[in-house]
Order: sequence, then C-alpha cells, then structure tokens
Amino acid sequence: MNYIKNIIRDSLGYANYHLYKRFLPKGNRILIYHAFGTKLKHDTYGISINLDNFETHLKYLSDNYQITDINDYCDNQITVSVTIDDGYKCTLDAIDLLAKYNVTFSLFITTDFINKEDYLTKKDILEIAQLDISNIGSHCRSHTRLADLNRFMQEQEIIQSKEYIEEIISKKIDRISYPHGSFNDITIDLMSESGYEYGLCSKKDYNHSNTNRYVLNRSEIISKDKVSNLKRKIQGYYDYY
Repeated sequence: MNYIKNIIRDSLGYANYHLYKRFLPKGNRILIYHAFGTKLKHDTYGISINLDNFETHLKYLSDNYQITDINDYCDNQITVSVTIDDGYKCTLDAIDLLAKYNVTFSLFITTDFINKEDYLTKKDILEIAQLDISNIGSHCRSHTRLADLNRFMQEQEIIQSKEYIEEIISKKIDRISYPHGSFNDITIDLMSESGYEYGLCSKKDYNHSNTNRYVLNRSEIISKDKVSNLKRKIQGYYDYY
C-alpha cells in the first residue's frame, strides 16, 4: 500500500514541478530536521535520520546551494536554510557535522523537555548558542498545537519559552517554530507583542521578500529521504500538498 502511495505521490510531484512549479519565482527553502540516529519511542513517522545520511545531505547542500539564515531571502534564486526542531540530545552529533561543513542552522527548543532524558541540557544549549553557525529559537513550552489553545494558554507557550531560553543563553531570541506547524490569528497577534521577528510553520514552499515573516514556509526531511528526495523537496516537487 505504501509503495503504491509513494508512486502516486512521486507522479503527482513530477507533474506539479514540470507543469507548474518550475515556472514560478524561486526563493529560500527552509528544511526541517528533528533527530539524528536516535531511536525514539514516539517516532512512528521516521523523523530520526541516520547520521551518515545526514552528512550526505550536508555535503550535497554545501556543494550545490548557498546556505543562509532563515531571514536571508533571495527572490528568484534558490537558497537553503537548515532548521532543527525539538532539542533532542542527538542534536549534538548533528552539530558536529554542521560545524564540519560550516553550515549555519537554527535550533528550536521545546523548553519543558530541557534536562530530560534524550533531550539537551541547559549546559548543552548554552554551548550551542556560543557557536558562530548557530541561532537558537523557541519551539514553545510543551509542544502543543497552538491553534487548539486560547489566547492565555498561547501566551504561556510563546512568551514563557522565549524568556526561559533567553535566561539560559543570555541573548535575545528572535525566532520561533510552531509545534506541528499549528498556528492561528491569535498566534500571529502574539508574535510582535512578544518580541519575535520570525515565526516558522510547516507549509511547504519557498520564502521570498514578500512572505509573511511570521508564517515562513518549511519542508520536512525524514529518515528515508535520500539525496534524490532532498533535491526534489528543495525544487518544490511536493509543494502541492
């Protein structure tokens, strides 16, 4: 069944790209990674990518694209940004490879998980924040879908996580990624009020100078993605869903 689904998805992706997407303006493609080689009990989707596979991705990206921060938009030119969500302990292994290839990245931390098993400690986060290639952001407090929460509860998730991370790293943070890509009008209202400059969702598309900076698009990379899959995701094959 999955084999048939993949064939249908890839066929639709091929048609989407060659008949439509390749004629549209290009821009910055933000990629989402989560975990690296760790077997997570709750991972039924395949978010933990093998480190060797991740390094292959980094080499391909370094050789073929300009890698930028999330706020470096280029209209009609493909650039790539790397982001990591959640803050798993195995992120440290990924950062060793990111440093090897001198790849800038943004790491979004779920603050309720700090110091817990399989997650980064305060000390880890402080050391990561001191790297020239790193940008630290919030992934809210509890990894709850923001659109399911009222305004008060969203404030707790969005503002308290920001304040906690800033306390750890002694720096202002300007970015947040929405857990599960979930947000609503309340979320957007809270962004500027709480001092964020960038909000990232999980809608697949390029980002341009006219993209809403509180709804930056991202494309998720999963464990089974080879370089060929990565290339197609960057080019926009699967932006149709």
